[in-house]
Amino acid sequence: MDLPTFDFDQMGELDVRGEIIDPLLKHLGYRASTGWNIIRGQSLRYPRVYIGLKKPNKDPILRGEADYICDVEKKVRWVIEAKSPSVKIELDEIEQAYSYANHPEVRAVYFCVVNGREFRFYQTNRGPEAEPLLKLTYDELDQSLPIIENLVGPNAMLKNHPQPEVDLGKPIGLGLRSVVRITGGHIIFGRSSLNVTHLQGLTTTIEEGAVERDDQGRLIAYFHTRSPFQSLQHFNERLGIADFETTSTDEFLSADASKPTIFTATQRVVLACGERIWNIQTGQEVLLPINVDISAETRASGILTGNKFGGTFAVLYNTSTLPAFHVTGDFEVTLA
Repeated sequence: MDLPTFDFDQMGELDVRGEIIDPLLKHLGYRASTGWNIIRGQSLRYPRVYIGLKKPNKDPILRGEADYICDVEKKVRWVIEAKSPSVKIELDEIEQAYSYANHPEVRAVYFCVVNGREFRFYQTNRGPEAEPLLKLTYDELDQSLPIIENLVGPNAMLKNHPQPEVDLGKPIGLGLRSVVRITGGHIIFGRSSLNVTHLQGLTTTIEEGAVERDDQGRLIAYFHTRSPFQSLQHFNERLGIADFETTSTDEFLSADASKPTIFTATQRVVLACGERIWNIQTGQEVLLPINVDISAETRASGILTGNKFGGTFAVLYNTSTLPAFHVTGDFEVTLA
């Protein structure tokens, strides 16, 4: 690698990612959307029990976001947690990276914490308090590249970890693990009781998410969506349906078309006077003249076919300014 000289005092976390971590991963052979994949910014859900949680019965469900998950042929993974050079790598930073690597949705064999000045590689099953497998400074990076390749390079990962970790948890559905990632999907809007023609066929992308069980054993599906229109995306984010979480009382994702799995969710938000939002009737942004109270009740019904879960949905909207109206459509997600 051609390693430039940096003034770390002038760098932030984004600089560490773009100038140091990304070139390193490229050198190792990792590329997004390939067999040697890089998953950036993966949202992870923590159902009350996680490192450092003191009140598992009272504290809220939390989410974290893994900076980098390096996936080799969907068989073995390692993760990287990026920090600013101003952050000293201590136990809190190590525990954060460990919590991502040890998450049941990830199951990474190694994790690495990088602040630009320093690199630390750990073996996940040894826990966050173990000594690092490899510790080096940026100045040592070039001469240490063969060692890094032999540890976390794609070929080394396949050679050293030929078998995926055994999953003894209850499967989410036929042929699935106990926690599954949503790697993509879509929501297609159909009809609405307001007869809004510009909504028909509108496709929202499902970018990422997961299906797992909460501490009561219920199925939980959560995912992040991206609208084709910026104004609608902003509206969805304010309404709380860009990052969507639904629950089901079913034990498994059903593969029986006569008994589909039902997920439900309820959201409520108050939009403030003077805020710009997407007008569902005109498809244009408008300035709210008054406060608007909106609630949305969603019901989605689907079946599992291979690694696809799809079906139909209906959303009932109640607002303080309009009569109640509903929107229906279809959805499909890909599971891994």
